[in-house]
Amino acid sequence: MTRARRSRMPTPVLQGEGLVLRPWDEELVAQLAAWGEYGFPYHAFDLGYLRDPARAAAELRERTAPGRHRHYVAVEAGRAVGRCSVNLEDDAGLYLWAVHVPPEHQGRGVARRMLAVLMRALEEEFPGRAFVLTSNTFATHAHRAYLALGFRITETRWQVDREIAERLWRVTEGERAPLARHIRFHEGRWQVRAYVFRRLPGAPMDLRTAQPSSESGQRPQAPFTQ
Repeated sequence: MTRARRSRMPTPVLQGEGLVLRPWDEELVAQLAAWGEYGFPYHAFDLGYLRDPARAAAELRERTAPGRHRHYVAVEAGRAVGRCSVNLEDDAGLYLWAVHVPPEHQGRGVARRMLAVLMRALEEEFPGRAFVLTSNTFATHAHRAYLALGFRITETRWQVDREIAERLWRVTEGERAPLARHIRFHEGRWQVRAYVFRRLPGAPMDLRTAQPSSESGQRPQAPFTQ
């Protein structure tokens, strides 16, 4: 079976590490709409717009349509606690994106467990393929988890992040200040510095969570969004 044909098969349910990774459905969309939000500069991951029935229906159609992408919601004891997506046909590798754990579910290793379950399943389905993701350099909380899962930084680059670029025109100097080292205005556009992470097949994973003092469950300074 070709890679493209396999990638268009129905999204399978995955289990492990105390989680069930499920495809999006109406029940899960309602839970995602109720998640807490981070705001700038992590606002691209906030899901409050799903409270609009029309937008929720459109998003559900997009997230369940056959194609190269698979979209998962991580469920723990019946509650949606995280989400992630993967592009199965990217030339660079199995490309992970939209990795998101809301603030109320931080501090329990959800992101590490969710990605571990997904990557183990994909390694069996697509043997020999590496994993790739990009993350803005200010997302240090996320980077600790990626490194623990066997990813390594292979490139640093400047790129246009549309969501951040649009907000940078409207925020105050004070709101922009914490990002000073990570953004630049270049050739008439705002750009964000980003890391490219790569993980080779079979790389070891450390699923231990940080101590409660550093991951208290309160809103972290650098939340787990990618």
